[in-house]
Amino acid sequence: MSTKTTAPRFGRERYADINIDLNRACDQSPFVIAAHRGTPRGDIRENTLNGVIATTKVNADIAEIDVIRSTDGEYFAFHDGTEMARLRITDDILSKTAAELDELRYTEYPGAYYGNVERVAHILSNAPDILINIDRSWRYWSTGFLDWLDQFHLERKLILKCPVAEGFQQALHDHETKYMFMGMIQSPDELDLFVGDEQINTVGVELVATTEDTPLADPAVFRTISEHGLYSFVNALDLGNGYCGLKGMDDTRSILEGPQHGWGALLTLGANVIQTDWPEKLDEYRRVIA
Repeated sequence: MSTKTTAPRFGRERYADINIDLNRACDQSPFVIAAHRGTPRGDIRENTLNGVIATTKVNADIAEIDVIRSTDGEYFAFHDGTEMARLRITDDILSKTAAELDELRYTEYPGAYYGNVERVAHILSNAPDILINIDRSWRYWSTGFLDWLDQFHLERKLILKCPVAEGFQQALHDHETKYMFMGMIQSPDELDLFVGDEQINTVGVELVATTEDTPLADPAVFRTISEHGLYSFVNALDLGNGYCGLKGMDDTRSILEGPQHGWGALLTLGANVIQTDWPEKLDEYRRVIA
């Protein structure tokens, strides 16, 4: 554990006490590993407490969970839109009550079940000592989610994010608890929408590639983010949508051609945090280059 008394690496000085665990993780390694939807393996499903626990076992630093809200106001961990793939149902999960969501079980084929869809409260109340990236909760920030989140007193562990072009970050500006925030951008110009707001505890920027010729795959963009005192968070995920991360620097290329061609190329651009579906292999690479 680092005992150096230096200025915080990421985020404003006024929020240093909140950001201390994040900056400690950044100080301990050449880059930070974020596990996409936790670490689902075998009978362990994504967006579950066990998936978060498993993330600590593969030496990743951040576990991700997605958030949905029931029609009667309860929060669950699930990525809406994956109902058929994960639950084998065609219903819109956002149309269900909490009681109905409690009954949903993960399955891959008839007769095989791998636990229930879990409440966010269950995960946060029992999570191990790890940073957690809360995804897709921005839909609920202005209608109660942030107040609800305060009960867990986890501001040093939770990183919230949103697409900044839509203005959801205003709720963080207005909220008393200054959760760590990561702005999601699709173009460099969007940095101007949030980095100057001192009432938001911005610690990083997620670069979201939506086209094959994304303007974000430019070292100058990463330098600009660094100059603002923020980390650059990149996705190495191969989601099958044709974008292949930042111009092909993704998990698939890293596994099949060698980590230097995917993950290594992202680090060369200036990435500080890499989100991956292969945290074990990325950790192996991190150990090699450390």
